[in-house]
Amino acid sequence: MPTRGAVATRPVGVAAEAPILENRRVPLPPPPRRTRTPRLTHLRALDGLRGVAVLAVVLFHFAPDVAPGGFLGVDLFFVLSGFLITSLLVKEWGATTRISLGSFWVRRARRLVPALLLVLAAVGVYGLLVPDPVDAQHFGVDGLSALGYVANWHFIASGQDYIEQFLQHTASPLRHMWSLAIEEQFYLVWPIVVMALAALVGRRTQRAARRRRQFRRALVTVCIVLGALSFLRMITLYEPGNLNRVYYGTDSRAFIILIGAVLGALSFGVPTAARRLRGPVVVIGCASAIGLVVAMAALTAESSWLYEGGYGLVAVAMGAVLFAAAQPGANPLARLLEHRGLVGLGLISYGVYLWHWPISLWMTHGSTGLDGVGLFVARAAATLAVALASYRFVEQPIRAGKLRRLGRGRPVLVTGAAVLSVATLLLVPALAFPSVRTAPTVAAAPAEVAAVQAGYQGAPRCDGGPELERIDPEHRLLIQLEGNSLAGEVRTCLSAILRPAGVRFETVNPPVFILCDALPDIEKQVRATRPDAGILFAFVAYDGRCGEPWHRPVDRLVEIWRAAGMHVYLVPSPPFVPGSPQQADLGEGPKQEAFYYQALAARDPEHITLLDSATFVRSDDGQFVWRMPCLPGGEAGCDASSTVGVRYVDGLHFCTDPEFSGHGCIGARYQAGERRAAASVAAGLVPSLVASRAGP
Repeated sequence: MPTRGAVATRPVGVAAEAPILENRRVPLPPPPRRTRTPRLTHLRALDGLRGVAVLAVVLFHFAPDVAPGGFLGVDLFFVLSGFLITSLLVKEWGATTRISLGSFWVRRARRLVPALLLVLAAVGVYGLLVPDPVDAQHFGVDGLSALGYVANWHFIASGQDYIEQFLQHTASPLRHMWSLAIEEQFYLVWPIVVMALAALVGRRTQRAARRRRQFRRALVTVCIVLGALSFLRMITLYEPGNLNRVYYGTDSRAFIILIGAVLGALSFGVPTAARRLRGPVVVIGCASAIGLVVAMAALTAESSWLYEGGYGLVAVAMGAVLFAAAQPGANPLARLLEHRGLVGLGLISYGVYLWHWPISLWMTHGSTGLDGVGLFVARAAATLAVALASYRFVEQPIRAGKLRRLGRGRPVLVTGAAVLSVATLLLVPALAFPSVRTAPTVAAAPAEVAAVQAGYQGAPRCDGGPELERIDPEHRLLIQLEGNSLAGEVRTCLSAILRPAGVRFETVNPPVFILCDALPDIEKQVRATRPDAGILFAFVAYDGRCGEPWHRPVDRLVEIWRAAGMHVYLVPSPPFVPGSPQQADLGEGPKQEAFYYQALAARDPEHITLLDSATFVRSDDGQFVWRMPCLPGGEAGCDASSTVGVRYVDGLHFCTDPEFSGHGCIGARYQAGERRAAASVAAGLVPSLVASRAGP
């Protein structure tokens, strides 16, 4: 061992360049860091905004008179989703120059699927317990489409519109799943688009700052281009009779999500404006928030203005609110949205959205004995309780990774078993139960309808009978025929009957007809075409979407027609056939309409006339029946017992096509009731028109 002052000799085998370290510990290189997905800065105001969105949707379903435009809350969810998902993707790329699709999709599945499976399981059990197998079959199919996240396209394909929703079937507890389907489709496709764009930009430059700028510009450009195409798709696709297609379609809704995606792409997850711009941004956001509140209180889902361009303004306003809510400093909008109640509601908003609609269908006046405020409070309390339980015991534990402990290291097997179990629960009724109802086969005996049959045989009909003479040789009469599905059923046949008499019809109504919404277009057409008369044929007594009293839009329509010098014809809805499934809930509606229309006609018989649409679909003593004897010589739809169906399975409509609610009345064999109803209306209309042309 060398002593002090001795020259240290070099150990054998050590290179000359290597220093000799005595009593020193050589530090080891640090271990490589595990790359983690970057987290977004948590903004309580956005939680509150999510709470506002779900509150609007709940009000729309629980108290539609308070918030008829509350459906816009779904669009606010779309904007938030577009922003948050895009922010996650671009922040991950900015930190790691890569995007892990597998990790992203697993995180989304852990966030969304468990709570969804719980709801679908509950609906599956409910479907097996309800007494009507047709409803159970529909619930099963709806559940499978929700499980596959294609519910929106399923609802489009099945044509679930006004007729189906209110008269034919029990409303589906899964009708609200259409929006989740659109979001999931976005989650599947959008990361691939962002990743492909990032890869394309990465090949063009290696400089990080330039690559980041180019990626941001490219992503914003893609968002704008795709959003513009989607916006144009909504405008060009919209037509009054095809609301479901434009409302449920992913292609016609994508631009709303892309508004949020633009914000995410521009901000890289940190939506903070320059200090000098924050004041104006907050002011614009507050004004936009006020505008959205007004829209939620005034608009309806059928407002044509929305689909003709208005939705673009709404989506931009929502983006402005989101951007303003995220600004630091003096921000009254953020302070409002950071209220503890709204933030808490936002945290459980997914569960609230999943459960509120089924609960609204299961907790009704009939099942609880409550109505009004009491029913609202009961529904709200049940929804909050179930959503909190879902959040506490299902959503949060699984997001925290406790599924691994539950599955003992086999979370994939546990997840697969859960999905398979729910799918089986839904598949059984979907495959084993009937998909359509059939009307009763009870028919009136010939002796019970002898007079009615004789009258129908001798009346002008669209499939025969005497042809009408021209009512006015010098003038072709124009009649505005307005109404919902009932008017739609008689329109074609009634036009054929009255065409030889020099009468033609015009209309502005779509199949999804809401009288108060249609009034502006009706008045516009009256000014443009100057009809001679107007006919209203719609089941409106129980349609509360126009508020109370139900006859207020009827009064307004009568005013419009009378002010234009038109004769007014009012056609009450035909009474329900006894034993109809809707008779108990809606059976008084036709009576209410008839009594009210009779009072209007009695006050002004010179200008208002009552017409009967059911003259030829009832017995001689006024009893309404499912089937009538065929015409002598037979007619389309005549069966082996020489009878034809004249009323739909709901007991109200005339078409007997079992798929009427989905695709309309197709086939002459199903239209015997429509032919008789049209002849009934013509039997009262023609003498009145002749008398009006004859003068005093």
